[in-house]
Amino acid sequence: MFNYFKAIPVGVALASAFFCCQETSAQRISLKTNTIDWVAMSPNLAVEARLSRRISLQLGISANPFSFSVFDARLSNYRVEPELRYWFNRPMARHFMALSATAAGFNLRYKDRRFVGDAVGAGISYGYALVLGNHWNMEAEIGVGLAHFSAYDYRTEERPDSKNFSRVLPVPIRLGLSFAYIFK
Repeated sequence: MFNYFKAIPVGVALASAFFCCQETSAQRISLKTNTIDWVAMSPNLAVEARLSRRISLQLGISANPFSFSVFDARLSNYRVEPELRYWFNRPMARHFMALSATAAGFNLRYKDRRFVGDAVGAGISYGYALVLGNHWNMEAEIGVGLAHFSAYDYRTEERPDSKNFSRVLPVPIRLGLSFAYIFK
């Protein structure tokens, strides 16, 4: 079985090389964080770079190393989330549509079951960036998609010999209320 997370360092290296080679000028790069993830105790950070007059590329990372209980569920995870955005006005202002992807590792305990595995997904999202000032934006975004989950389903305390849970499920691929700092 292909391990999706072996490809993440290559993707991060390629994205880093791409961002480093970009010319920095007006509204080229922004640094942002999603407040909804922070409420869910998932520290996160994203970098967005303008590719053309209407297209930008965002790469976000998020992790929830803490394990806390909500409604008999405990979750810890980490995610890498690239996104290609089409802006109807200009990059980093007003309406946009995006092709969104995510790759995640998770450890979920719900009542007497535990799932440890990974997920990859893709979908579409819509968002709006509200310009707050010369350097600050606030973005709202929502998106839906499909994700493939592959995990060890612990029905007892012993780890199964192989991954015994595999599903493709509809998921909210994006849900965000972010604050962005734009480097000009």
